[in-house]
Amino acid sequence: MTIARATGRRLAELWRGRDVGLSYGAIVVVASLWINLQSGPTARRIVENVSTNLENMRSHPIEVLVASAFVVSPLLQLLLVPVVIWVFGMVQRWLGRTALIAVWVFGHVGATLFVMAMEITALYRHIARFSIVSKPDVGVSYGMAAAIGLLSARVPRRWRLPYGLGCLVVTGGMFIIWPTFTGLGHLTAVIIGLGMAAAVRGGERAVARTRSGGSVGVGA
Repeated sequence: MTIARATGRRLAELWRGRDVGLSYGAIVVVASLWINLQSGPTARRIVENVSTNLENMRSHPIEVLVASAFVVSPLLQLLLVPVVIWVFGMVQRWLGRTALIAVWVFGHVGATLFVMAMEITALYRHIARFSIVSKPDVGVSYGMAAAIGLLSARVPRRWRLPYGLGCLVVTGGMFIIWPTFTGLGHLTAVIIGLGMAAAVRGGERAVARTRSGGSVGVGA
């Protein structure tokens, strides 16, 4: 009985403050494995139908913006799910569910729309091949990258600049080595996260000044 209670407490502690990330990760794993169990052509067709490529974004943008965040392809990308759960848990325990969901949405949607704009520009300038119109683009990485960028506001003050620069160097370096639109999306998502981190720090400083001013006024 004692072991059962101890296990229950551990599970409750694991769930507390991580329910968004754990639920999201579970859906991604189940959905991606289910797609992978289909025949090759069927699996490819499902992934293509939920991808945020230009063709889908033109015909049914809302559906693919949502669905693309819950599927990974290839399955090797499931290795990112534990990272997503850990990062999302840190943000949720710090700022709460609503803030985490906002970061997730802004990162995923913002990076996707920016990449879409760059793809259209590349097509117009004949820089990219027309095949990118229907190229599959799904995954959890944009939301995760934005959350990682946001956490720069959480690290100790002396580490904030190195942390932010490190995020930019890693994603920027990957984009330079592998210059793909997805790599550009990761860099964009990190920048979105760093921008939200600056806003959070500004809000915290404003609250601190207000409290400090209020304390002085009462003392006077």
